[in-house]
Amino acid sequence: MANWYVKRGSQIAGPLTRERLNQLAAEGKVQKTDLVREGEEGEFHPAADVHGLFTGSDTSAWDEFEAGPETQPQSSQASPNKSNTTLIIILSVIGVGGIFMVMVLIALLLPAVQQAREAARRSTSKNNLKQIGLALHNYHDSYGVFPTGGTQTTVGAPYHGWATSILPFVDQAQLYNRVDFDQPWNAPDNTELFKQELPVYLNPNIDEKVSPEGMGLSHYVGNELVMKTNSGIGIRDITDGTSNTILAFEVGENFKPWGDPTNIASPADRMKSGNIKAFRGGSHVLLGDGSVRFVSENIDPAILKKLETPGGGEFIGEF
Repeated sequence: MANWYVKRGSQIAGPLTRERLNQLAAEGKVQKTDLVREGEEGEFHPAADVHGLFTGSDTSAWDEFEAGPETQPQSSQASPNKSNTTLIIILSVIGVGGIFMVMVLIALLLPAVQQAREAARRSTSKNNLKQIGLALHNYHDSYGVFPTGGTQTTVGAPYHGWATSILPFVDQAQLYNRVDFDQPWNAPDNTELFKQELPVYLNPNIDEKVSPEGMGLSHYVGNELVMKTNSGIGIRDITDGTSNTILAFEVGENFKPWGDPTNIASPADRMKSGNIKAFRGGSHVLLGDGSVRFVSENIDPAILKKLETPGGGEFIGEF
């Protein structure tokens, strides 16, 4: 006797005997809308077309159906979706956690990176001042005095500054030879020369490098009591000692072009508390002996006054 199979949706139950099939139909477990097949092969047909199969009501009770070896549960088909969902959740958690860890690492490393960058900029700016100091001493060896802070005519018209005078000693001899010293630094014939940005006069910690007029700036200022207007002094005149006298210094604001003859000032005035400093905590100064020191923004103003005078006779001590 051939076996019977019942199909509902994607599920197939069987093999069943005809007697068992009739019993399930009588119990309402097989419905008229189900498909049935007689034998191991062939097509399924509506159960309602099977003669003598239904004699009573057709209530739904498929979940109590006796499943045979060919039953294909719906739950087994849904499990891949469940697995995919779980995988997505796990990957999402790992992704969020990874982003969080990267953010934590950045937060921890950023201050160290910033400190390293500032340390490198400090080193470069300090080296610039050392080059300027060496150039000033080479100028002194050649002429017996330090350069004038700036030259002016008898009527006060500015001509040229100390940073121009030392150009041959900072590897800018070609630029120096092109300057027309018979005309002011900002005369039309000289303007293009002084638009050049010279790295030795620029602090890498400062972004402003060009004046509104297009002139190359200097982030270093000469001490007006050593490099004076229309006159310079020699080492013999620095009776306070070269290690106790400022030649030039960093500033953090109000920059002037490197060729400007008025790029000189009082260190005590420009470095006093409240002014913007070149670096966090203070600025570098170039001393008369060629050394460079970092001066705290909290330095005693009286000490700064002593450091700017070449022959004040003051005792300074440690600073």
